[in-house]
Amino acid sequence: MPSMADRLGVRLLGEFRLEGAELDRLRSRQARTLLKRLALERGATVAPDSLVEAVWGDHRPTQPDRDLHVLVSRARSVAGADRVVRRDTGYALLADWWDVAELASLGREAERRAEAGDVVGARTAAEAALALVRGPLLADEPDAEWAAEARSAVAAAVAEVRRVAASAALASGRFGDAAAHASEALHADPYDEAALRTLMRAHVAAGRPASALAEFAKIRELLAEELGVDPAPETRALHEELLREDPPAARAPEPTSTLVGRRAELRALDGELAVSRAGARVVLVSGEPGVGKSTLVDHWGQLASARGTVVLRGRAEQGELALQPVLDALVARLADLAPEDWAGTGGLPGPGATSDALSLRVFAHLDDAVRSLPVGSGTALILDDADGSDPVTWAWLAHVRRRRELPLLVVVLLRDRAASGVEPDVTLDVRPLDADEAAALVGRDRAATLLERTGGNPLLLTELSRAQADSAEPTQDVPDSLRDAIASRLRRIGPAGATLQAAAVLGSSIDLDLLAAVLGSPSLEVLEHLDLGMRQAFLVEREGTLAFRHELVRLAVAAEAGSARRAWLHRRAADLLRTRPDAPPLDLARHAREGGDRALAAEGLAQAAQVALARLDLPGAERLLDEAIVLHDTGPLRLRRSRVRLTRGDLDGADADARVAMASDETGEALELRTWVARNRHDLDTAIVLGRAAAAAAGDPTIRASSLIAVAFAHRGNGDLRQAEAVLDEAAGAPPDLGLPAWTGILRVHQGRPADALTALEPMLGAEARRAVQGHWVEHTIQMTAHAYGLLGRSADALLLLDRLGREIERRGTGLRYAGLQHTYRSWLLRNLGDPGAEELARTGLELAHGQEVRAQCQLDVADCLLRAGDLVGAAERLAVAEAGSGARWFHNKWRFDQRRLLLTARVALADRDAAAALSAADQVAAGAEERGDLRYAVLGRLVRATAQARLGETIDQERLDTDLDRLPGVAALEGWWLAADVADAAGSQHARAVARRLAELVARDAGDRGDAFRRVAAARRL
Repeated sequence: MPSMADRLGVRLLGEFRLEGAELDRLRSRQARTLLKRLALERGATVAPDSLVEAVWGDHRPTQPDRDLHVLVSRARSVAGADRVVRRDTGYALLADWWDVAELASLGREAERRAEAGDVVGARTAAEAALALVRGPLLADEPDAEWAAEARSAVAAAVAEVRRVAASAALASGRFGDAAAHASEALHADPYDEAALRTLMRAHVAAGRPASALAEFAKIRELLAEELGVDPAPETRALHEELLREDPPAARAPEPTSTLVGRRAELRALDGELAVSRAGARVVLVSGEPGVGKSTLVDHWGQLASARGTVVLRGRAEQGELALQPVLDALVARLADLAPEDWAGTGGLPGPGATSDALSLRVFAHLDDAVRSLPVGSGTALILDDADGSDPVTWAWLAHVRRRRELPLLVVVLLRDRAASGVEPDVTLDVRPLDADEAAALVGRDRAATLLERTGGNPLLLTELSRAQADSAEPTQDVPDSLRDAIASRLRRIGPAGATLQAAAVLGSSIDLDLLAAVLGSPSLEVLEHLDLGMRQAFLVEREGTLAFRHELVRLAVAAEAGSARRAWLHRRAADLLRTRPDAPPLDLARHAREGGDRALAAEGLAQAAQVALARLDLPGAERLLDEAIVLHDTGPLRLRRSRVRLTRGDLDGADADARVAMASDETGEALELRTWVARNRHDLDTAIVLGRAAAAAAGDPTIRASSLIAVAFAHRGNGDLRQAEAVLDEAAGAPPDLGLPAWTGILRVHQGRPADALTALEPMLGAEARRAVQGHWVEHTIQMTAHAYGLLGRSADALLLLDRLGREIERRGTGLRYAGLQHTYRSWLLRNLGDPGAEELARTGLELAHGQEVRAQCQLDVADCLLRAGDLVGAAERLAVAEAGSGARWFHNKWRFDQRRLLLTARVALADRDAAAALSAADQVAAGAEERGDLRYAVLGRLVRATAQARLGETIDQERLDTDLDRLPGVAALEGWWLAADVADAAGSQHARAVARRLAELVARDAGDRGDAFRRVAAARRL
C-alpha cells in the first residue's frame, strides 16, 4: 500500500477533485478536462481521439496530437508523470482510490449484509457509501456528453444505495432517517416505487399514516398524468392495508438479555412514564462512570419501545452546539426537522433581543416537533452524558418541566448530579453491584476477587472478567486497571486493534467513510475490523449506528495511541472533513485543533457559530467566535463577532472588534459596523463621519447602502430631515435585505407625510430582516405604519396593527428594547378619541419602559392626560419632570420630544389663560418644524399659535390659517378635529368649525367599535 503522501485519490462524485495532488495549480481548463476524461475510465486507456473530442468538441485544433501532448504535460505537472501514462492505444490516469469504485464496493456490501439480516452492517456500509456522494458525477461538467452514460449509471447506483440505507434505517428504528433517504431517492426518480413503499412504511412506523397516504396519492397522480398507469400491485396492496385500518406505530422487540440488580430503578422509570402522559416529568439518573446508567436506561428504553412508547435518544458532548442532543434525538424520528431554517423562517433576531425571548422562539419549534410524535404509550427523551449539555438544552428542559404541557418523560443521565441544569421531579442514584449481583454478572467463582478490585462497578467487573476469559494462558492475575484490561484484549485481535484504536481517537461514534479515508484502507477491510470490534464488545449498536460501548472503553482504547499518532489521525481527519460540504463544523474544529491546525480549527468554529445563529443562540455564537479568535485572530473573525455583539447590544465589544478588523479590512465593513455602533450609542455626529467613510470605501453595494442608511438616520436623529432624505436617495437600489423602503417610510412619517409613508411601508409589512445590524426596521415598519394610520385618523387600523406589533416584538425577542412602546401609542390614539382609559395606558407604559426615549414620551402622555382632565398643575409638573430627565443629549430624535413638550407647554399655557406664553412656545414649535421639514408639527404649531393670537386679540394670517386647516386631514386628522375646534372657539372661524366637523366624522367612521363613543365626545364640543 502506498504511503499517504504518495497516495492519489480521485473524486468524481460532485466536483472533480484529486487527493494527493494540488489540482488548484492547474490553471488550464482544457488540461483539467483531460484529467476528468481520463479519470472517468478509472485506469483504463482512453484513445487520443476521445480525449480530443472531450477537450475541444467541435473546435478541433489543426494539430491535435501536438496540442494534446501539451495538455498531457500540464496534467503530469500536477498529478505526476507516473500517474498520467502513455500506452500503445492512448493515455490513462493511474490512482490508488476512486470514489465511484468505493461507492460500488460499499453498495454491494450493504446489499449483501441487508440480505443476510445484518441491519447495522448494512446501514453502516450504505451510509459510508452515501457520504462519498457530494453531488452528481462531475457536477462541474453538467453538459459533457462524454460523461452522460457514466452519470446515469452512477445515479442508478446511488439510488439503490439510498433504498438500502432507507430500509436499514427503518429496520433499526430510525424512521426519520429512513424517510429522509427514501425521499431523496424519490426526488432523484419520482417513479421509484420501492422508495415510495419504504417512505410510506417509515411514516407509518413513526405514527404518521396520513403522511403515508398523502405520498401514495401524489405518486399515483404523477403516474397517471405522466405515464397513464397505476402504481404497482405491491404499492397498491400497501395502500389498501393502510386504508383498512389505522396501523400502530412500530414497536421494537424486547431485549433478550436481563439486567442485573436494577429492578427498582426499572419500576421507577415505568411509574414516571405513566405520570408523564398527563404532563412532562424529568428524571435524573446519576452515578459514577461505568456504574451502568446508560445500560439501565437503554434496557428500560428497549422495554418501553416494545410496549409502544416512542423513545428518543440523544447524547451530549462538551462544547456542543445549542440543543444538539435534543435535535439528534428528534431527527431520528422526524425527517422534516430543519433547525437551520428556524432563524430564516422567523427572521433574524432584532437588535438587543434577549436570550430568553429568542430561546422561546426556538422552544416553540421543539415543542411542536414533540407534539407531532405519535401518542402511543407515551414519549420518552433520553439524554445521555448530560454533564456536557449546553445552556440552551438545560433551558428547554426547564421550560418543558415548568409548563408541563407536553406528554413527555425526560430521562437525564449525569455523572455528577450537581451539574444538572434543571430541577428533577425524581432522582435515581445508580449504585454499584453487591456480592450476589456481581456473582450473577461474572460468575461466583470470580466475583469475590473482582468485587474487591472494582468496588462493584459493572463496567470494570465485565472488562476485567473478559480480560481473564480472553487470556491465552489461564491465570489468576487480574489487571490493575481498566486500561490494562482493554489493552490486553486489544492486542489479541491483531490488525483490527489498530483500526479500533484510530476509531477511538477520532470519537465515540464510528464514521466508516472517514475512518477508512484517514487510515487509507479499503472500507470493506475496515468494516470487517469493526465487525470484530462488535463481537469483542468494544463496540455496540446504538440507534442503528456503531459506537464504543462506553466512553471509558473508548478512552482506554485511544490511550494506546501515542501523542504523535493521535495528532496525525486528527490532522488527517480534519483535512478530509474540510472537503465535505456537510461535515459537522465542531467535528472539523475538534480534529483540526487536536491536529495542530489552529487556522482550520478557527474556521470550523466560525462555521459552528453560523449554525448557532440559525438556532438563535447568540451567546453560543459569540462563545464559539471567542474560541476561534483565541486560536487564530483574523479580521474576518473579528467582523463576525462584532456583528453578533452588536445584535446582542454589546456596543463596546462590537466597536472593539471592528477597530481591530480595520487594520486589514479593505471592504469598508469594519467602518460600517462602527457606524451602526455610533448610531446605536446615539453618537450621531460620529456615525455620520464613519458612515460616509464606510460608504466611500465599500465596493460591496450592501455595505455601502447599509452605511448610508445609518448616516441618514443619524441625520434624522439630529433633526435634519432634509439631509436624511438626501442620503437615503443616495442609497437607492439597495439590496432588499436592508429594507430601504421601510427606512424611507419611517422618515416620511417624521416628515408629516403619512400617505407617502404608507406607500413605502405597507408593502414591507411581513418582510423579514436578513441582516441583523439594521434589522430593527421590522418592528419600526409596523410601528410607523400604525403611526401613519393614526395621523390619517384611522385609529381602528392603528390599534389592530399595534396588536401585531406586540406579537412581532415577542417573536423577535425585543420586548426589553420596546417595552412601553405600544402603551404610548395606544394612549395617543385613545386620548384623541376621548377615551378615559388613555391615562392608565400612559402610566403603565411609564412603569414598563426601559428605554429613555419611550419613558420620556410616556411622561408626556401622562402630562397630556392630566391637561385634558383639567389638572394643569399636575400637567406642568409632569412636563418639568420630563424635561429634567431628558438632559441636553440623551437619545437620538430628542427633537421629537422637544417639539412635543413645547406644544404641550403651549396648550397648558392656553388652558391657564396665559396666551402670551402659549404664543411664544407655539412659535418655537412652528419655526423648528419648518426648519427641519416636518409638515405635521409646523401645522400643529401654527394652529396653536393662531388660537393664542385670537386670545390676545392679535391679527391672524387668515390665508395661512385656512391653508393649515385644509392640510389637517393629510397630516394630523386624529388630533386635528379638536385643534380646529379650538381655533373655531377662539377665533370664531366658520371654516375651522367646518373642518373640525369633517375631521370628527372621518375619525368616527374609522374608529371601529369606538365610533359611537367618539361621536358623543365630539358632540360635547358642538361638532
